Amino acid sequence: MDSDFIDKLQNITLIEDEGEVIKVGVLQRERMLEECSLSLFRKFLTTRTFNQRAAKGLLRSVWRMGLDLHIVEVGNNLFQFKFTMKSQLKWVLANGPWSFEGHTLVLRRSERGMTATSVRFSLMPMWIQVWGLPFDLLLEEVGKDIGNGLGKVLDVDLKVFSSDQACFIRVRVELPLDKSLCQGGVVASPEGDKICIGFKYERLVGLCYQCGRIGHEIWDCSVSRDEKQRCLPYGEWLKAGHHRNHGNATKHDAA
Repeated sequence: MDSDFIDKLQNITLIEDEGEVIKVGVLQRERMLEECSLSLFRKFLTTRTFNQRAAKGLLRSVWRMGLDLHIVEVGNNLFQFKFTMKSQLKWVLANGPWSFEGHTLVLRRSERGMTATSVRFSLMPMWIQVWGLPFDLLLEEVGKDIGNGLGKVLDVDLKVFSSDQACFIRVRVELPLDKSLCQGGVVASPEGDKICIGFKYERLVGLCYQCGRIGHEIWDCSVSRDEKQRCLPYGEWLKAGHHRNHGNATKHDAA
C-alpha cells in the first residue's frame, strides 16, 4: 500500500479545473454503512517496528474469531477490523485495552464519512482501580465522580461491592492519550474530610516512565529529565494485576 501518498492527500492543492464537484451514486451506500457499523479501526501506539502479520494472527486467536474476523490495511499502521456480529465488536471494546509485545492497541469505531487521513486516536478506555477510599465511600456514585475527573466514565464494576474484596473501586474511563496518567488525587467527603487516593491501571503497557504517557519508550520521550531527579516520576506501581472479572488475555505480551 502506498502509505506515503495517503499521507500527502491531506496537503494536496487542487487547481481550478480539478475543484469541480463530482456527484457519485449511492445505490450500495446502505450496505456499506451497515458493514462499517460492524468495523473498528485500529492502530498500535509505538515508535518501533514489529511483525504485523504475527500481531493479526495473535489477535484472531485471542478473540477466538479466526477467519471470521476480516482485517484490511487502509493506511500506514492503520487497519480495519470487520466483524460479522455486533456482539463480537462490543466484546472486543469491553475487554480492552489490548497489546502485542508491549505495543498498545488503540481502537476506534467507524463513523460516517471517515477516511484513512481523518481517523484520529485520541482516547482509550481503561479499567482503573481506585485505592485508599474509606469503607463508607466504596460506592458506585463515588466511582463515577472520581472517574469523571479523569475522563468519560463508561462503567463502574458493581461486582466488586458484592464480592469478597473491598479494597478498591473499579471504574472504566475513556482517557485522553495526550495527557499523562494520573497517579492519584485528593477527594473530599460530604463532611469535608480530605482523603488521598491512588490509581492502578489494568492491562497497562507501553507507558513512558518519564512523561507518564502511553505509546513510546522512555528513550524516545521528548520530555527532558531533570538532573536533580533521583528516580523516574512514573513506574511499575501504576500497573494493576488482571482482575478475575476482566476479560482473558493472551500471554502477557498480548493482553
